[in-house]
Amino acid sequence: MERFEWITRAFAQSSNVQKSLFPDFVNVADELAVEWEIALEETNNEMLSDEQKLSIKAFDDYLLSISGLENIQYWNDDALCYSSEWNKMRELAKIILDSMGWVNEAPPECNAIYISNK
Repeated sequence: MERFEWITRAFAQSSNVQKSLFPDFVNVADELAVEWEIALEETNNEMLSDEQKLSIKAFDDYLLSISGLENIQYWNDDALCYSSEWNKMRELAKIILDSMGWVNEAPPECNAIYISNK
């Protein structure tokens, strides 16, 4: 659940905070989505209440609805900073935080190792 809490807290933050969690060369919007999918797969749904499951499903369904090649415009820094779609994801993430009893504050910086070809 630690990874799931981290990514949920990350999604709930402003674009400036989200961008500060990763190296400059990372596409933050894409990275958040990838981290979400990994954390979601690792989550044990049996430990969750119905309210928690519904809030997670609402977020995941929305994220999937704006994914894919036809929605590429939502997966860059401009969209992360200015789109209503990302604002909605932040609000849905906050609902998950509330349902889980987690604080809505920035998570620690990601400790993943990234390799740049620059």
